[in-house]
Amino acid sequence: MMNKELRNMIAEARDMAENNGVKASIHYHHENSHLMRIGNNSVSLNTSEELTRIDIEVIQGRKKGTHTHLGEIISADDLFKMIQMVSEKAGKSAAMDYDPVLTVIEANVQTEAQYDEALEKLDPAVKEQVYSAIFSNVGEDYNYSGSWSSGSTETFSVTTANNNSVWQRLTDQQFMCVLKHPEKMWELASWQTGTKAGDVSAEATIKEFKSILPTYENQKGFKIEPGNYKVVLGSQAIGELISMTVWTGCAGRTWEMKMGWTADKVIGDDVLNPSVTVLDDPTNQQIFSEPLSDSGLLTKTLTMIDKGRFAGLLYDRNTASKYGKDATPNAGCLVMQPGDGPSDFLEAVRDIDRVLYIPAIHYMNMPNMSKGIFTGSSRFSAVLVEKGKIVSPIFSSRITDQFENIFGNILAISSETTSVNTSNTYGRRAPSAVSVPAWMLIDDVKITDCADSF
Repeated sequence: MMNKELRNMIAEARDMAENNGVKASIHYHHENSHLMRIGNNSVSLNTSEELTRIDIEVIQGRKKGTHTHLGEIISADDLFKMIQMVSEKAGKSAAMDYDPVLTVIEANVQTEAQYDEALEKLDPAVKEQVYSAIFSNVGEDYNYSGSWSSGSTETFSVTTANNNSVWQRLTDQQFMCVLKHPEKMWELASWQTGTKAGDVSAEATIKEFKSILPTYENQKGFKIEPGNYKVVLGSQAIGELISMTVWTGCAGRTWEMKMGWTADKVIGDDVLNPSVTVLDDPTNQQIFSEPLSDSGLLTKTLTMIDKGRFAGLLYDRNTASKYGKDATPNAGCLVMQPGDGPSDFLEAVRDIDRVLYIPAIHYMNMPNMSKGIFTGSSRFSAVLVEKGKIVSPIFSSRITDQFENIFGNILAISSETTSVNTSNTYGRRAPSAVSVPAWMLIDDVKITDCADSF
C-alpha cells in the first residue's frame, strides 16, 4: 500500500510542475500479480511479479508528450526531471488538429471497497489444490489445461489542474480450466472470477463438468449444416458480444468517424430488440468499479441502449474536445440488464424442436466493424438440444453474423446475471468485467461453417 511519503512526493512534483507553468498529469500504477498455468494435468507455469509504473502526460497547446517510467521513484526532484523530459518531448511533437485536454479531477477519491488482502496474498499452493481437486473428482484420464491470474492493483492520480487526487486499490482474479479428451479431442471449459479469495471454488467447476460429461462421453458429435438456427448463448459469449457491440456502436469517436455499426443512427433510433438495455454502471457489484472517468469526472450510471433504442454515446476528454462535445462521466463498466426467463435455459427451450447451446465464442473477431459483422467458433462445451433435452455434442461450428441480428432477434433472456471477466492478462494489470444474463435465446443465428470433428 502507498505510504504518505510517496503520495506527498508525487503531489510535490505536481506542484513543482504547476509552479513552472507545465500542464501535466501523473498516474501511479502498482500491481502485485500472480499467474499459474496448467498443462498436461500439472503446473506448467507459476510466476509472480510486482511492478510500479509512472505515466506522465504533458500538454503544450496542441502538442502532447507522454512517457512511462517503469520502477519506483526516490524523490520529487527525480519525478519533476521526468516531467521536464516529457515537456521537451511535447515541444518537439507534431501539433494535433484539436486541443488536447488535461484531466481535471473533480473531487478527492479514496476507495478500496473491492480489495481483499487474502486474494492479494493468495498462496499458489491453494490454486494447485483447487486444480488437483478438479482433476481427481472429474477424472484423471482426461487432459487438463488452464490459467489462473490473481493479484492487486493500486493507482494514484494527480494533475496540475487542481490539488485533487484519486486513489484506488482492488483485487481481482480470472480462472479458467479446460478438460480435453485425449483421443476424441473434444473440450469442455469452465470460467470463474471475483474480487475475494473464496470466489473461485473447485466445486463450481466440478459440478459444471460433471453435468455435461455424460453427453460428450456417450453421444457422437453432431455436424451442423450451414444455415440459420435458434441458438442459446451462454454468459461468456454474451459478455464478449455485448462488449464489442457497445464499443463499436456507442463510443463517441467511432460514431463521429462513422466507423461503427451505428454510423447512420441517431440517439432515439430503434437499433436492437426492446428487451435489451445496456448501462455503464460503476455501482454494479459484478464488475470492477472505476471511480473517475478519463476526464476526471465522478463516474455515474449512463444508459447506452434503452429498451432497444440507441440512448447514448460515450466521449473521452480528447474526443469531446475534437468534436465539440461534453466529456461523459463513463466508467467502462458494462451491464446488460436481465430478462424474465428461468434460471435453467433448458426450461426455456422445452417446446422448441432444435436449439444449439453455445456457451462461449472462441477467437471472436470483426471482419466488418461498420456493418457490425463478427465471427467466431463454438469450440468449448457446445451441445445440441431438442425439446429441452441435451442430445449430443456439436462439432466446432462458426457463427458469422451481425450485432443487430443477434441482439435484434432475442426470444428470451435469463433472469439471472453473472460476471464475465474481460481482463487482458498480457499487459499491465487492469481489471475489467461485464455483468450479463446467464443465457440468451436468439432466433435466426447464422452458422456459416462446421468442422468434421471437434
